[in-house]
Amino acid sequence: MSMAWRHRGGAPVARLDAMPEAEATVIRYLRRWLDGPDGQALVWCDLAEDGAAPDFADLCALLIERGRRPFACHRAECLCVGADESAFANMVMAAATGEREDAMLIATLIVRSDLAGAAAHLSESVGLAVLRRTQIAARMQTHAGSSLHH
Repeated sequence: MSMAWRHRGGAPVARLDAMPEAEATVIRYLRRWLDGPDGQALVWCDLAEDGAAPDFADLCALLIERGRRPFACHRAECLCVGADESAFANMVMAAATGEREDAMLIATLIVRSDLAGAAAHLSESVGLAVLRRTQIAARMQTHAGSSLHH
């Protein structure tokens, strides 16, 4: 576990390997993005196909530049999920599944309240892209597994 737990929002609330794949992917993308240019390039490539890369960049900028307080994030290799990371993933998935008001409410935990609508809007395209990617990956894994048994 990183030192993030010492800061509000960094306290572990879940394990990455116990989360639904879409939420875990959102957190992995966030961690890579916050690690710097190399991680940002990887995330950009993954999300560019769906056109969500600019929205993810803007969403991360909101967190860092206009957050309610410093955003606490665990290291990329850490299996712990901090409270801020969990809120971020829940906001993104709520927006992606059409729960816009819930996404806005969750957004107020991590960004200023006047930016909650913008955060929810950006979250929607990011979440939809992540859902598409994780569903495709799951189908490919299921197909690969079933063809091994024939």
